[in-house]
Amino acid sequence: MTDFFSPDYFAARDRFRSAVLASNGQIESILLADDLTIDIGWFGVSAPKRVLVHSSGLHGVEGFAGSAIQLHWLDRGLPALPHDGAIAIAHCLNPFGMAQLRRTNENRVDLNRNFLAADEEYSGAPQYAGGIAALLRGLGGLRRTITQGQYEYPDGLFYGGKHREQGARRYQIYLSDRLANADRIAAIDVHTGTKHPTPGKGSLAGLFGRMFPAAKVVFEEQKFYVCSDLKAFMTLRNESKADMKEIYCPRSAKWREEVLLSGEEAIEQAVKWAFG
Repeated sequence: MTDFFSPDYFAARDRFRSAVLASNGQIESILLADDLTIDIGWFGVSAPKRVLVHSSGLHGVEGFAGSAIQLHWLDRGLPALPHDGAIAIAHCLNPFGMAQLRRTNENRVDLNRNFLAADEEYSGAPQYAGGIAALLRGLGGLRRTITQGQYEYPDGLFYGGKHREQGARRYQIYLSDRLANADRIAAIDVHTGTKHPTPGKGSLAGLFGRMFPAAKVVFEEQKFYVCSDLKAFMTLRNESKADMKEIYCPRSAKWREEVLLSGEEAIEQAVKWAFG
């Protein structure tokens, strides 16, 4: 089962594209810089009423787990879709981060803090966001920073940027166009990391709720635990690629098998809700 985990971004992308085409799906690629792409496998009608969206790699290096779940799903076979149904599988929403083994994109932006509402400003920071020493005094400050994000320190952790990033903006446009007629949307976004609350401000989850106010939307941020807050924090500060890969995608066969099985279970539940 662990063979679904790819060694790098480009291998994962090639495998995903081939798997989608082998499953009679359509590939739509959002081209970014340096041959990096957000690849979306589309199955079903072009203007669906019921949709399941599965996404990976919003936090770059965390994308290996989500990519493996998607490859495993395509290998097992997708469910039969109703006449008004569709499945969109978005492979690696942050290709730069996955290729470079970083959580952030090319502008050091945490994309899960970047989807602000129209009436929210890309400014502000929690009390401890600018002080590493303050964060190290206790994990309470770190958790607050993780939960809230910050918009003032580009070189700091969990920076949400100063505007909508290109990849995030173009993915939002894609969703608003393809899901315009949907009245039932199930979405799963896969992450790996620490056990902290799902962020509110600037999150992909919040974007789904705002974009489709007339639809019934269920969004799950599926997260797989890998390490403590402190270990993750120190790894993020050092930005060692080898450490980043092992922290966010451990080589443990047991952990990888659990990821695939839990990913499969979440998908089955989403399928029942969206199309049942």
